[in-house]
Amino acid sequence: MIIKGALVWNGRKFVQKDLFVENGEFVEKSAGPVLDARGYFLVPGFVDSHAHVVGTGFARFSVSFSTWDEFFKKNLKGDLIVGRGWFEEPDEAVFQRLDRIEKPVFLIRRCGHKALLNKKAMEVLNVKERYLLENLEAIYEHVFKKNISKFYRSGEEEFLKHGVTFVQSDDLYGVSVEELLGVLKNSRVRLFEKLKPKGLKPEFFGDLNSKVHVKGVKVFMDGSLGARTALISGKYDDGTHGVQLLTKEKLEELARFCDRHGLVLNIHAIGDEAVSLALDVLERYPGHRIVHAQFVKEEDLKRAKNTSFSVQPHFYFEDQPLLKNVKVNALLYPFRKMFEMGISISFSSDSPVSPCDPKYIAEHALKMGFSRKETFYLLTEAGAKQVGIKTGRIEKGFRADFCLYERDPLLFEDDPVAVFVEGWKVYG
Repeated sequence: MIIKGALVWNGRKFVQKDLFVENGEFVEKSAGPVLDARGYFLVPGFVDSHAHVVGTGFARFSVSFSTWDEFFKKNLKGDLIVGRGWFEEPDEAVFQRLDRIEKPVFLIRRCGHKALLNKKAMEVLNVKERYLLENLEAIYEHVFKKNISKFYRSGEEEFLKHGVTFVQSDDLYGVSVEELLGVLKNSRVRLFEKLKPKGLKPEFFGDLNSKVHVKGVKVFMDGSLGARTALISGKYDDGTHGVQLLTKEKLEELARFCDRHGLVLNIHAIGDEAVSLALDVLERYPGHRIVHAQFVKEEDLKRAKNTSFSVQPHFYFEDQPLLKNVKVNALLYPFRKMFEMGISISFSSDSPVSPCDPKYIAEHALKMGFSRKETFYLLTEAGAKQVGIKTGRIEKGFRADFCLYERDPLLFEDDPVAVFVEGWKVYG
């Protein structure tokens, strides 16, 4: 494939040049069909270093809402109702209105770590508590099992339309690993899949093909701020400190497993205590990654040189109402400081918690003091480097994952007009 006359981003500026693609990667010279790209800006596809493709697709089929008034105004069709997005804790009046709905209602909090059930849903799941906290597997098994392929296809479409060509995802929602891998092997978007630790076998891991890399493990050290389960050194307004979901001994066991099999361990850690616990282990096992790191003790930054971080700049702005409920002696969302210290960070959406649109992430990164070039790097090459996949640059030897734009994409204002993965057009 020959790409003629595009304005190509070289990491510093746009330069008009021809490009050549063969066997899915950029090469010095090649023959083949010609793509006339004169007048278009060509950049590497965006890399989302932490998101959920299946969850993103599921969100398009579920009831999306942020307030209880908004939810009850929705047209609640179907044999069951699944929604996501609530932020404010419901009162007794909300419980009563939900219980008057004569079909199961499963409502997942915006953070994805807590769910509210009506009485019909409690009966269906055979549980006595109105809330599920942290472990929402029962909902996933009930809702996702028959629809996992549909949700994945819908999710990847959402990423591709925004120019995201590489997603680092975990999608094990109520199905077996074998069922999930059967869906992922036909992915149009490049994928780095992270499996949960339960029942892991070495044979589950590897490259399903040149685009789908099953080479990560995902674990939770703590929960979320909204559910008051992020593990902090201070206190929430109800006097609690959050929850520790994994022992250091188990984390070390998983780090050894990942090192032995060439995998990247991804540790969900939001609170400063959770980050400290993770670093206690990762100091001895370099090359793995912490996801979120919204609160970090200043002294822990000195221990983080051999650990990478996937962070979400937009969370600082989205979480402002929650921060009023927390007292903690730690740095809050110290992503700029980490970057300046030379710590490996990359940007991610955590979709469907937040939009999977890189423009949304960039908008908030710029507000945090990152330049446009820095933001673009952290939304492309940085995330790919953290997991050892050669994409995110327009350069010989890198995978030909790229997007065409009519206007300068570093303005972060437009979606691409065409998206390519391994040189094949997959969107637009």
